[in-house]
Amino acid sequence: MQQTQFRVAGAALALIAVFTLDLSQSTALHKLWLPMILAIGIYLMTFSVMAVVVSCGTLAAIHLDLNSASWVESQAYPLVVGVSALIAGRIGLQRFRKRIADTHEERWANRRNQDDSIDDSKDDSKDDPDQSDNSEQSDHSNNKP
Repeated sequence: MQQTQFRVAGAALALIAVFTLDLSQSTALHKLWLPMILAIGIYLMTFSVMAVVVSCGTLAAIHLDLNSASWVESQAYPLVVGVSALIAGRIGLQRFRKRIADTHEERWANRRNQDDSIDDSKDDSKDDPDQSDNSEQSDHSNNKP
């Protein structure tokens, strides 16, 4: 029930931000704060930090202007891009490490099974001297110039 309340609150915040947002105005409210409220609303609707970080970073990167007189475009947007990149990198690294940890035992079990099957085939060739001689001959015959 609580997730539904957060999702409704997020939708309300997003709608308020969308309907009051006017990017043609150069005030910090319309260029920075309302888009941030929109991002918070979207997070509350989706509960996905990665989706919000990627969208905020992308939009900030598209609209940044380092030579602008506005502090929002010249200072705040690069900061949003940097923070977004750091958060996305950290989340990606955590997901990678978790995936590696989750599959660690499975990979080692596969390696052990492969090693066991190789050892079994070597043991079988030791029991049959004709087979081991033929394999040695074929190996040496391939090496001749």
